[in-house]
Amino acid sequence: MVIENKYLRKAIEKTKYIVLVKRYIIDMPGSSLVYVSPNASEIGMNVEMLNKGMKLSEDYIYPSDREMVMKTIHNAIDNRVQDYVHEYRMVGDDGVLRQVRVNICIEVVSEEENTYEVEFYIRDISAEKEEEKQAEIKRAIEEPNRRMQISPTGSLVISKLDNPGMIPQIQKMEMIMSGFSQLTNLYSVFVDENGKVESTPVGPATDLGDFYDLFETPTYKEFFKTMKEEVLAEMKPHIFDREEGGYGKLAMAPIFVGDNLQGFWVLGSYTPDETEHLEEIYELHWTTAELVSDFLLQSYNSIVESAKSRGAGKKMREELARQSIVNNALSKINSKLSEDVEQVIGETLREVALHMDLDRMFLYTFDKDNPKAFSLRSYFDVSGEMPSDDILTLLPERLYLVVDAIKRGNGCCMLDRTNMTQRDVINLMRYNFRAEIAYPIYLEGRLYGILIFAESKSERIWTKEELRFSQSISLLIQNMLENADGDDNVRNVNKHLIETYNSFHEGIFIRDLYTGYVFFSNKALNDMLGYDLTGGDSRKILKNLRDKFEHMDGVRKDIAGRKITNWCSYVPALDEIMDITEVPIEWLQGGAATMIIMKKAKDN
Repeated sequence: MVIENKYLRKAIEKTKYIVLVKRYIIDMPGSSLVYVSPNASEIGMNVEMLNKGMKLSEDYIYPSDREMVMKTIHNAIDNRVQDYVHEYRMVGDDGVLRQVRVNICIEVVSEEENTYEVEFYIRDISAEKEEEKQAEIKRAIEEPNRRMQISPTGSLVISKLDNPGMIPQIQKMEMIMSGFSQLTNLYSVFVDENGKVESTPVGPATDLGDFYDLFETPTYKEFFKTMKEEVLAEMKPHIFDREEGGYGKLAMAPIFVGDNLQGFWVLGSYTPDETEHLEEIYELHWTTAELVSDFLLQSYNSIVESAKSRGAGKKMREELARQSIVNNALSKINSKLSEDVEQVIGETLREVALHMDLDRMFLYTFDKDNPKAFSLRSYFDVSGEMPSDDILTLLPERLYLVVDAIKRGNGCCMLDRTNMTQRDVINLMRYNFRAEIAYPIYLEGRLYGILIFAESKSERIWTKEELRFSQSISLLIQNMLENADGDDNVRNVNKHLIETYNSFHEGIFIRDLYTGYVFFSNKALNDMLGYDLTGGDSRKILKNLRDKFEHMDGVRKDIAGRKITNWCSYVPALDEIMDITEVPIEWLQGGAATMIIMKKAKDN
């Protein structure tokens, strides 16, 4: 027996289930603990206190879910349900909120004494739910008219195709249906559009068993098709004879979300008194179903719009954060920082790595006379550790593979789980990499170095935004190196600043701080305007900047504080509402200027 218990415990631990057994006596309050597995501590339960009776397992159920969970258990016992699956929330002594899936089995201990044992097989599914939530919110944003379905788990929930934010609203729908049944003393159930039972039938105990069985009979399945056609054709309340010559009746009302049929709310009767009552309230039942449909539609639309807003806000914040990194680096390039270029590069690598959630970044350069002699120019590790021997010696030996991949990959070596061969996986594993982006750095027409973005924590798929951002960073690093190492620094800075600005999708122009004269406008802005703004007067483009040009004290104060200004304005020359960012910079030879970044408001 000891050996058997050992292996049973190991099996429990392997399957990640927590086992809890409780004893219930009908018409007696509370319950008693029979068994709790030691691994219950993994979800924050105090096993010792539970065994001593100083803590109740119900205490760990999330307060707003507790009544629903207990009610479901007692209903299952009353209706002789032997097993079902339930999902709800729990809070452990560690304060962590967890979503759990519970397989519940009910066994009769004594019919005479009305005693039952209820076995709970609990599994923490919080991680699964979070992944589903993120995926479903994304799908809800992309396809806002997705169908909702109901899950036959004893509780109405959203299926995997739907927005998880609707779960509380669906639970309220279940409560309305259950409460309506109790108030009217009639039988109630929700069925899908094909007549399949999708919630636990409720109603008086007298004929509840027969009501359960009704929906599995061949007669009902054929009869349902007739009821459905009649209800949807006329879209008005109906009462149907449940059986020829019998007292029982059925009323059926559709539940919609917008134009999407979700299923039918069915009321039933058995006795003459119940049927008489059903005939009195079946129109009210239909009206209540319409109210439920309206409530679900409003809730669903609200959640989808909220998700869209959060998604757009997050995207905008990420874009602003990336632009801030670029702007900071550009400002440092323009401030004659050649003597501090190593520090500037190191700070930029750090900002980029933290923003992109990368583990490490490397900048390798190699000798002009010996292309095989690589050296580690700059390095960032999120752990704060110094570069190890594999980074200093082994990784440079692999750079020839990176250079070859760059030549084959249109100027970039990008590796993630979408395109890695087994050879790539093995090569990256030597340096504890799971994904990598590498760009070439050119100086004076020759390959000067390699910039590497590395992910070590987990598998990763690089997004288009990440690739675009990382490419702009590689150009910035190249500009910094040319500023420090190039033969003609001013000429190189000028040339590559223009290349960098022209690579941006946003419209950009550089203007003199005091006159508004446009030193430079990039390709994106010129394409918007239909002409080159360079040499023009920026005040003709942004008329609401006139007060800044006329009141020099205000301008000087803003620039002196090195403040980035953001606003939204109508631009007549473009006939567009634009989001505008104004960044103080020093242009080329150190002249006071500001960079204006213009982006269509609808793009956010």
